[in-house]
Amino acid sequence: MADYRIVRLQVQRGPVKVGRAPLRSYGPEAIVPVDRLVAGPRGVLGVTGDGEEILDVHHQDHPQSRDRKGRAGVLFMGTGDYAALRARYGEHVVDGIAGETVLLDAPAGLARLGLPPVATVFTADGPLELHDVREAEPCVEFSRFCLRQEPSPVVDDAVRRALVDLDFGARGYRSVARNASTIRLGDIVGIG
Repeated sequence: MADYRIVRLQVQRGPVKVGRAPLRSYGPEAIVPVDRLVAGPRGVLGVTGDGEEILDVHHQDHPQSRDRKGRAGVLFMGTGDYAALRARYGEHVVDGIAGETVLLDAPAGLARLGLPPVATVFTADGPLELHDVREAEPCVEFSRFCLRQEPSPVVDDAVRRALVDLDFGARGYRSVARNASTIRLGDIVGIG
């Protein structure tokens, strides 16, 4: 098993894909850093340093939920994956910009590792099991953001290549909390 320390926690206050298809764009303004996550099977709630509670847009109870079926409540990614994305696309691809809820100190990255279906967050409250771990599918909007392209009704070859490049975990992994717990900065995630 490999262990990774959590170095960033965040939630999406609202959707990051803004506008109407096919002219939607990627709007990272909805991403908010938080001090802790209250995680459970229905999704996560972020709590800021001053106590503000923010329901993540992937929580089933969020009014604009992007996950009504409850399959993507906890998203995680590695720091090395961001380093690789910056090398390919530029410095605007800063840590956290992909919208994951948990960023792990994983200098070699997690993309293309074929992660097992279960990971464990070791919290002060006890272990939190993350089930149904799977690659987050890339989207046209984030691909265009990486490429610094404007919205368009046409998906060009550069976007198609970026969609392949951002697949296989390069955009992170989705999972569902099996039980309820609070995730904090510095907690360890065991994978494998």
